Amino acid sequence: MKICVDSGFLIALYDETDEHHEKAESFFIPHFTELGNELLVPWPVLYETVSTRMTRHRRQMDSLNRDWKYLHSRKQLILLDDKDFRAVALEECMKEVARPAQRYRTLSLADRVIRGMLSDISIRIDYFITYNQKDFVDICRKYRRVMA
Repeated sequence: MKICVDSGFLIALYDETDEHHEKAESFFIPHFTELGNELLVPWPVLYETVSTRMTRHRRQMDSLNRDWKYLHSRKQLILLDDKDFRAVALEECMKEVARPAQRYRTLSLADRVIRGMLSDISIRIDYFITYNQKDFVDICRKYRRVMA
């Protein structure tokens, strides 16, 4: 299977103090080390995950490096290029300010790029893992993406 992840999943996986750490770890180990699924990571997720905060924690970076080398060696790591989605996502962000306050959506540029990827039926995504389901449930439902 091809499993796409949001930054919340990766942050939780490598930050032992994160409230979702155990859940992320219990998903990652069987799905990627035992079952051999492919991990799809949109570039904006990398920018959010490998942040200044994370790089200050050497142990987190060591764990990320170890896992990614392993996945890469087994051809299970796919980095999704965001270039085809950036301009539209930025335009959506700017148009959002014209909406009435009650309909205004506080979606980050990264989330809008990911939503664009989820809406692209040419990208095979079997599952999308996020801890921020409200920002993606509509697009996953519309394009029949399984969200966990």
